[in-house]
Amino acid sequence: MAHINKDVRASMILQVMDEVENSPLSINQYFKEKEAPFGRAQYFLYKKALREKGANGLHDQRGKGNNRKFTKEVKNFVKGLLDYNQSITSSEVKNAIKNEFWIAISNTVINDFRRENDLSWIRPESDRKPLDESGASEIAIALALDTGLIDAIADSICLRVQKKRESEAFKESALIQKDHPDLRSKGRFTSEYNNFPQVRESRFKPLEEKVGDKRFASMGIFNLSRESIMRYTLALFSLPLVTANGRVRSIDNPRGNALKYLCGSNYKASTVDKYISELKYLQVSNELIEATAKFWIDFWSRRNKSDTIFACYYIDGNTKALWSSKSCHKGKVTMLGRVMNCLEQVFIHDGQGHPIYVQTFNGHADLGKNALRMMDTISEYLKNTTTLSQFTVNRILIMDAAGNGVKTLRELSNSKSNYYFITMLDSNQFNERKVKSASGEKRYDYGDARLVDCTVELEDSYDKGYIFETRAVQVHWDNGRTSVLITSVPEAIFSTDNVVKSYFDRWPMQELDFKDMKAGVNLHRVVSYGKKLVDNTKVLERIEQLQGQISELERELEGPLNEVSGIERDLQSKINEERIYREKSTVEDGKRKLSEHDAEILKSIQKEINSLKRKIKKIEKSHDKPFKSLKKKRKELARIVDKKKIYRVDVELDQTMTCFRIAFANICAYLLDECFGSEKMTLERLFETIFELRGRVRVEGGQRNVFIERNPKQKYIMRKLESALNVINRMGIKDTRGCRYNFELV
Repeated sequence: MAHINKDVRASMILQVMDEVENSPLSINQYFKEKEAPFGRAQYFLYKKALREKGANGLHDQRGKGNNRKFTKEVKNFVKGLLDYNQSITSSEVKNAIKNEFWIAISNTVINDFRRENDLSWIRPESDRKPLDESGASEIAIALALDTGLIDAIADSICLRVQKKRESEAFKESALIQKDHPDLRSKGRFTSEYNNFPQVRESRFKPLEEKVGDKRFASMGIFNLSRESIMRYTLALFSLPLVTANGRVRSIDNPRGNALKYLCGSNYKASTVDKYISELKYLQVSNELIEATAKFWIDFWSRRNKSDTIFACYYIDGNTKALWSSKSCHKGKVTMLGRVMNCLEQVFIHDGQGHPIYVQTFNGHADLGKNALRMMDTISEYLKNTTTLSQFTVNRILIMDAAGNGVKTLRELSNSKSNYYFITMLDSNQFNERKVKSASGEKRYDYGDARLVDCTVELEDSYDKGYIFETRAVQVHWDNGRTSVLITSVPEAIFSTDNVVKSYFDRWPMQELDFKDMKAGVNLHRVVSYGKKLVDNTKVLERIEQLQGQISELERELEGPLNEVSGIERDLQSKINEERIYREKSTVEDGKRKLSEHDAEILKSIQKEINSLKRKIKKIEKSHDKPFKSLKKKRKELARIVDKKKIYRVDVELDQTMTCFRIAFANICAYLLDECFGSEKMTLERLFETIFELRGRVRVEGGQRNVFIERNPKQKYIMRKLESALNVINRMGIKDTRGCRYNFELV
């Protein structure tokens, strides 16, 4: 429009403005749908000019120089200002012009002037960099970087990203069109988009269904550098430090600002949540589990060298309640004391109680079926671990009494299995009559008890009549109590005392730490999930079984059932007659009011009804057991017939987040072991006394100096911390930017 005659130009503007005023569309819709020579913002400027100056206000006055603010006088002022101090920012120049000439010049105009006159901004030199916020929680980050844990996790994610980028699924996903782009605003989901039926229905669909429609090319993780992935990895690793409950959305609370110095970027909860969601679509959990398992097996085996010919592994579970209105796979949630929807995690801990491997299952996890498969996976990892292969010849799985069903023990004792087990029997599992081949008593070398080595017979409740025989050790404590341990380890290679000690070492070595870890890193927290409706195989099998049993009983009782059926037809007829006279009657003061004639008829009908019921009972009594069984099975079938389908829960996200949680717990164990001289301290106390200490950080001369504020009320702990910081400083740990950590208690 700049080259059009000014009168013609003014008339065009007036014409467009009239069209806007008279259009049934709103101003926003008009400029969005119609092609106009100027935009919505310019429309309001023209409208203001027309109101203040009339049609003359629409003429372009710039050719006359009327509207030029950046005059020669102002330019000379700015040039003199910048010649004197080129470190002044453009915003400061803008303020100086406003104070001197009472006019506003944009930063863009000032920046153009600086560039044309070679007066670009020069960063001011500072003798000493300022102190920034920090804290003792940087200790955990430093150790995670030093051990190589963060590199191992970041490498596994980068490898998964690369594999996905090279896959056919990635290439095919590029052809998928965006769904409803008109309901989005600058890449953001609008409320209209989120309320769209298709979007709402797919929100909780299972991952395996959603991943097929995912446009991988639009995911931000494919454009992230390795350094960015490391920062996000540090952010997820830091969740126990920056949140009180382990929830990602809690990052937006004041405590979450610690991410600025823990991972180098103060991410918002929505940013971290988006990253976790993309990890879910990458289906990276198995790679993370494998990478962290290999890392921790190798790490702890190097640190805890032993000459024993046995490698002990503790098997433990963690059942998490799943608060869902849908019917999902169930199990007993111990902390609530009831059977309900749940996810169950099975952990494998090494001989020192460190969690090294985890799997999450829907509902109850069968240890006999799953534990051995997990141990075989660990064995594969151990093949590359030379430190263990030099001396390990046997592996013992130590379980608590909750998972020692005979079915599980049979799996572990299978000739194909290369593992031994040690577990304890509950009082209802042991009977003195099942003991044989008992040896003489001996004193327990590691406690106040008498030991009896023997053999015990157990019956498999899932396979009636199957007798399972195994070695047992009776522990008669001096206080009068008795414990019974069973094991598959032969006496020739593992003494009775070692069997008892190995099991009871479980509490201080593993269960106590695991209990503390579950609370410290919020292991009970279930991460968001999707659900898929699947066949409930157990119920379907039970329905088929019940239907067969009911059919068989009905054939057996064909005659009596036909007889009962005929009587029930007569009974229903009499009940219908009775209802007629009941409806005729009225009730006053609890008494039925009816004419004498009708009362006699009602009484006779009731006698006949009772007589027919007695006949039915008599028939059922003559075949008492089959009829009771038939009623019971029909009732059970009616109860479960509508439970043929059940929801299976995605565990991808839960496994991913659990990897980060157990990584943090292991780093804390390493901190106490290496830096605090094997000090015993719960995670809760570690948070309260160490990680909550505030401080400041200054980065200068290639060194990251972290000044931690001393707590004057805990002098003993501060002395311990001071010694620990000296150990850490001697390690020469470097942060992600290559600056060496230097911690100091001030």
